[in-house]
Amino acid sequence: MGAGGEQKPPTHGGRTTGDVPTTRRRKLAPIGKPMERRTSSLQRIKDAADWKRIGLHQKYADQTMARPLMRGWFHALTAGVFTALIAMDAHTLSPGPVTWFAVVTFVVPYWASVTLHCVPWRRRTAHDLALALDFAGISTGFVGQSIGWVGDGTWRGVREGSSTSLIFAAWCARVNVALAVSLVWLLICAMYRRSQQPVMLYCRNVRFAIVGANMLLLGCVETALCLDWRLNAVLQLLGRVFVPWYFLRCVAVDAGGRGWLPLWDGVWSAHENWHCAILVLHCLQLHAVSTYHDGESAFVTFLEVVGGSGVLKT
Repeated sequence: MGAGGEQKPPTHGGRTTGDVPTTRRRKLAPIGKPMERRTSSLQRIKDAADWKRIGLHQKYADQTMARPLMRGWFHALTAGVFTALIAMDAHTLSPGPVTWFAVVTFVVPYWASVTLHCVPWRRRTAHDLALALDFAGISTGFVGQSIGWVGDGTWRGVREGSSTSLIFAAWCARVNVALAVSLVWLLICAMYRRSQQPVMLYCRNVRFAIVGANMLLLGCVETALCLDWRLNAVLQLLGRVFVPWYFLRCVAVDAGGRGWLPLWDGVWSAHENWHCAILVLHCLQLHAVSTYHDGESAFVTFLEVVGGSGVLKT
């Protein structure tokens, strides 16, 4: 042993090894684990769907339902046009209830439908989640429209001395919100139990009952607040009679009718006809609610902007 108890370096053929360590250092763990996890996440997103065939697939991920070629494109076109108009502001909508109404009518539910119908999901979990979002988007549309009619009176309460019609409409909107929350909880349960029963069929009658109640409560709000009784009559006949009747007869998974509207096998189905009727209904609803709040139709202004003849307000 050397001075201070240090060990002399070993000799090799009369020579010392100097600073050469006697034991090898343990290899350091490779750097870049977070990057690997990030790459893995990106790979899972890529594997979740066939992104090169968006809007071109013929079957859904459950392999039970056929998809016509135009399924989802109608939703994407509508959502894209109205999203662009609202994003540009274009002085077409007043701030507040009318803008809110346009978003919950033409943006949220339509984009939710795009994620279900246009994306060729490979993973059943992703497809089921998109299906649940589509169901939630339908209910959100009815509830959001109810709130759009009433405005902030839905939460803060209507002003003292308000009409009985407005008070009634506010209560209808609040009940609609509660129903939407219950539907979201139902869809969470459906996702949790999707291995036991398909999301499409989980508590189907209860889901239909909730959405039906959403629809009827919105009809009550429209009837209470719509300024033109003739327009309201059209809204109720189209939205509360024809649309649900056509869905149950021609669109639902167990529907047996074909209806009298045009069909093109493999390209255009009753589902697309149904959404055309819904788009007409939504445009009439936007006209009615904007006339109620602003005294002029935001839908007419939309047409002017699209046609290039819109006049900017100051």
